[in-house]
Amino acid sequence: MSEGSDTLWRMSDRDDLLRVDGTGTVHPVGRAASQALRPRAGEWRIIPSPKELIIARSTTGGDAVLKLAGEIRTPGALCDIVALAAQSMWKGELIVLSEAGTRSFYFDGGTVIGASTTVPEERLGETLYRFGVITREQLEKVVASTKETGKRLGEAAIELGIVTAEKLFEMMARQVEEVFFAAVHVSEGSFYFFDRFDEKNLLRRHNMNASGLLMEAARRMDEMRFFREKIPNDGYIPVVVPGKPLPDEELAEVFKQIDGAKSIADIGRATGQLEFDVTRAVFQLVSSGCVYVNAPRPRGPEAIVECFNPALALVHERCDAAGKGAELREGLSRFATGGGIYDPLFMGAGPQPGDGTLKPNRIANNVAALSGEDPDAWLVGLMNDYVGFALFHSESLLPREVHQKMVADVMEILKPVRPLLEAQSSANPRSSRVA
Repeated sequence: MSEGSDTLWRMSDRDDLLRVDGTGTVHPVGRAASQALRPRAGEWRIIPSPKELIIARSTTGGDAVLKLAGEIRTPGALCDIVALAAQSMWKGELIVLSEAGTRSFYFDGGTVIGASTTVPEERLGETLYRFGVITREQLEKVVASTKETGKRLGEAAIELGIVTAEKLFEMMARQVEEVFFAAVHVSEGSFYFFDRFDEKNLLRRHNMNASGLLMEAARRMDEMRFFREKIPNDGYIPVVVPGKPLPDEELAEVFKQIDGAKSIADIGRATGQLEFDVTRAVFQLVSSGCVYVNAPRPRGPEAIVECFNPALALVHERCDAAGKGAELREGLSRFATGGGIYDPLFMGAGPQPGDGTLKPNRIANNVAALSGEDPDAWLVGLMNDYVGFALFHSESLLPREVHQKMVADVMEILKPVRPLLEAQSSANPRSSRVA
């Protein structure tokens, strides 16, 4: 796949438009569409397709046969494709494109023998760090060595004596599993199955039963959906309730790591356990009354937007229920346009037509080009003002009791950003604050 593959998913509703004129000439309408086409300059062959689709392949793209292709619209939709490949004993490459990046899986005789990913947090180095095999400082040392020597990360880690070959092989298999589970959870994207793959992309051969992976993926999806009601993500911090009896022995390892400072992710690194396993253990501890969880302080643009999104969704939901959704959206649109900075900040990020939320990764991309020395504080201030106006405008649209209850609910949702807002208020006493 070319570097342009990821770009396909980093665009707004109109940025990705192409126009075919009466002469059959293709014109990119949006900037993102133009950027996506540039790496594909050259000759292409049109493949017969329904009138709703245009399918083409490069004349220099090799002779691999495209066996399957399609869109992903719901989490778990990829399961049927993997099951078909496994049952049919196919050999080839399954490529999954989503907004997060590109993931590839290599099949041989229906068995998953390897995977690759462009998603940063799924790379081998991050996998080693996430499971507590190496520290962040060791990872940085290994990365620096790879840049100097040109060697792969695993080779460099072994040569530096940071990881044994046996442990590295084990973690490479774990990486394949985690990339697979992440791909199955994709809710919006596309997939392509080719009947062959480039052996150079396969660093190590593993033999993983595809049916077993699917069963584990389904179990995780069902259970994690239940866990997320109390523990929304791995940044949440468990805290021990004083005076409660010690938990069962099977939960003791996780319980010992709970100090009121470590997050779910931190505990996973300390114990070498999966996020799923730690989350399940903490959920059981919370259910037994031994532990409660605190929301994390958001760090980085994506985490900040994810914190404000539920508040925006709530305001839109209440106004829609009162038949005033259109008035709210019009008012927010005028506010954003009048504010000047919101149009470039929200470019390609929304607001989403349904619930008014924003795409965190697009906001992060835009912040990188717009903000100054402290992007987190800058973004928190803008998002706080945006939600604050939504609350202000909705006051005239909703019954008094409904609005008061909604404001209280929004305050609760925005608790995690309160420290950032308080720090900003100290630096700028005139700044307004919602949370």
